[in-house]
Amino acid sequence: MSAALAVDSRDLALELHELLKDLDPARWSADLHLEKRLEEIQAHLASLLDTEVDTALAALNAQLAQLALLLEEIAPDTDKAGADLRREWQAFRLKLQPQYEALAASLEELDIDVPTLRPTNSYRSIFHIFSGLAVVALIELVLPSSWLTPIAGTIAGMAWVFEISRRYSPAWNKILMWAFSAVAHPHEQHRVNSSTWYVTALLLLSLTGETTLCAVAAGVLAVADPAAATIGRRFGSIKLVNGRSLQGTLTFAVTGALAAWAILELFNPELSGWRAPVLGLFAAVPAAIAELLSRRIDDNFSIPMTARSEEHTSELQSHATSR
Repeated sequence: MSAALAVDSRDLALELHELLKDLDPARWSADLHLEKRLEEIQAHLASLLDTEVDTALAALNAQLAQLALLLEEIAPDTDKAGADLRREWQAFRLKLQPQYEALAASLEELDIDVPTLRPTNSYRSIFHIFSGLAVVALIELVLPSSWLTPIAGTIAGMAWVFEISRRYSPAWNKILMWAFSAVAHPHEQHRVNSSTWYVTALLLLSLTGETTLCAVAAGVLAVADPAAATIGRRFGSIKLVNGRSLQGTLTFAVTGALAAWAILELFNPELSGWRAPVLGLFAAVPAAIAELLSRRIDDNFSIPMTARSEEHTSELQSHATSR
C-alpha cells in the first residue's frame, strides 16, 4: 500500500502541475473546466489520505494532509465572473505554487521525479535578459581575459556559500527567498537556484580562456531562454518532452542563433561572410536541444555549457583576438 501511495501521489502531483500550468497568466482561460478539475484533485487527495502508510512515508503523508487543508482554505469563489473570477484563480495559483513544490521535494526524496513550475514572471525575464547582456558587455568590453576566471570563481564561490548555508538554516533560506522573491521561481526554495548554476557554467567556460565563447554562451541564454518560455507558454500547442513545446524550441533556436550572430559580428569582425551566422547556429542548436532535454539538470547550466560545438570552439580559437 505504501508503494501505491507514492505512485498515486506522483499522479496527484502531475494533476496539480497541469492545473497550475493552465492557471498561468499566459494560458488563462475561463473555459478550462477549472472547478471540476479542482474537485477531482480534492477527491483524489482524500482517497490518498485514507491509505494506511508506514513510517517511511510519514513525511509524504503529512505533506498531503497539509495540501488538503490548504486547498480547503484557498479554494476560489467560483460564483464570481469575469475579471473577478480571474483574480480569484490567480490568487489561488500564487498560494498553491509553494505547496506544490514542497510536495515535489517530498517525492524527490523518494526518487520520484515530477516537473518543476516555471510560471510567467515578467520581472524575472527582464532581469534574465539584462543581466545576461551585462555579462556579455563585461566580457567583451570591460574585463581583461585574465580576469575572467578569478572573477567568475569568486562569484560562483559566493553563490555556493549561500546555497550551502541556506540548506542548514531554514530561516536564512526564507530571508533569501524573500529578498529575491520578485525574480525567484517557487521550486528554488527547495533546490539550487538557477543563478548559481549559471555562474558555475560561466566559471567552467572561463577556463577555456576564450572570452568570445563565454560571451556567446551568456548571450544565447540571456535572449533565447526567456523568448522560448514566452512563446512556449502562450502558443506551445505541439508538446515535446519535459514540458517543452515545438514552438518554444524553435523560438529558442532562432533567437539564440540571432543573438550569437550579433555578438560575433560586433566583437569579432574578422569572422566575416558566412562564418558568423554559421557559428551562431553551431551555438544555438545544441543549446536548444539541451534546453529541451533538461529535467534534473538546470537549463541555466546546460544551455551555456552546450552553446558551443567543436567547430564553434576551434573556429573561435583560430580567429581569437588578443587582449
